[in-house]
Amino acid sequence: MKKIQLSLLLLTILSLSASLFAGGFALSGVGSRATSMGGAFRGLADDATAMYWNPAGLAYLEENQIDLGGTFIMPSGTWDPTGTALTGVPGFSAKEFEAEKSLRSFPNLFVTMAKHPRLKYGLGVFVPYGLGTTWDLYKLPSNKTYLPGFPEKEFKSSISVIDIHPSVSYQLLPSLSAGLGLSVFQAKIELAKMSFSPKTDIYKPVSSILDGSGLGLGANLGFIFKPTSNISLGLSGKIPAKVSMEGEAEIYKWIPEVAATDTTAAIDAVKYGGQVDIDTDLNLPADIGLGISYKVMPNWTVNLDYSYTMWSSMDSIFVKMKTPVPVLDVKSSTLYFNWKDTYRVSLGTEYTMCSNTFRAGAYFDQSPIPGQTQTPTLSDVGNKYSVNLGYGRVFGKLSLDVNAQYVIFSEREVTSLHEDYQGFPTNIAGVYNSNSISGNIGLGYRF
Repeated sequence: MKKIQLSLLLLTILSLSASLFAGGFALSGVGSRATSMGGAFRGLADDATAMYWNPAGLAYLEENQIDLGGTFIMPSGTWDPTGTALTGVPGFSAKEFEAEKSLRSFPNLFVTMAKHPRLKYGLGVFVPYGLGTTWDLYKLPSNKTYLPGFPEKEFKSSISVIDIHPSVSYQLLPSLSAGLGLSVFQAKIELAKMSFSPKTDIYKPVSSILDGSGLGLGANLGFIFKPTSNISLGLSGKIPAKVSMEGEAEIYKWIPEVAATDTTAAIDAVKYGGQVDIDTDLNLPADIGLGISYKVMPNWTVNLDYSYTMWSSMDSIFVKMKTPVPVLDVKSSTLYFNWKDTYRVSLGTEYTMCSNTFRAGAYFDQSPIPGQTQTPTLSDVGNKYSVNLGYGRVFGKLSLDVNAQYVIFSEREVTSLHEDYQGFPTNIAGVYNSNSISGNIGLGYRF
């Protein structure tokens, strides 16, 4: 039994760390203008959000800027365990479950100083990673009674990672610039999960509630080369980063109250477990991207981007318990992910007419998560396709940009269960679907 409980704990912590790095938990971009062009912005990068996309673009700004904006996302997801072993477990139905819908918002702020003819610098504060899901999957058996505090919504993940990002850029030549940015990451994660023993012990679930936060450092670097007046090439990437996390894990095994009519003797409701402190290092992957921007006409631009992310750096992670988990007596463990490197292709355009600008874009983004580690708490269930529309208008020194985005994920069917080298489960079978609707708004002031 102790081995079963240990496996459930490790699966919970696995889901916690996966929530941070899964593509579905990363925002598709920063800034309304860049996002409306599908994130095809590395070769153009001519506004303050260049700090995120390609810091070399700051070198070509001519005015100081203050930009304030935000992203609003409404994700949705379904999971259908019909036909899997889980539908034979009491408490689960052979039906499609839907994640709880909620609107999530992520603000950003950029300040750029651009009066020097070659040297430009600024500070950005934005959220590159976010989102989460909440599920009510388990129905309490009518003939079982648990102690007060038994979770009503058993599966939940919530994450936000704030990047405080000072940046500097220098124009080396009229046609060549370089930029560098430093990331100070502040991460906050919350996860709730319910796990179950084999069918012979199914009415004794294990609930886990984890909260963690931490700090880490990273950096990004970029170059922009303009061989002609209407072509701009951008190369940018970020180095691997490590976020040192500390938090708490509250884990209980629940024993329901059982009437004497169900067994030879009545059983009183109890729960075992407790709260422990944990720490771990989460490794953010490096990435690299190449973009090209082409001015078809002075007021019409077309952009194309390709980026490659080294998710395979998340192959494993070491988790340490500061004190042994009560009952489980677990002190540490190494978790294995087997994620893969992925690529993203983005295409976007903008057309300016007087003070108005119209934008459109799309992207294709691979999922790094294999079926061997897929669970309902991960909203990244497959490869992603997006469609974006945007609009911008200039009012003297003020500007307004808005964007609407729809992202749909390829359906994923997990038909077989997988275990790690110790025989612990790493996924949950079923059919997964997900999509999201999001909007961006940005306000700018030039001085």
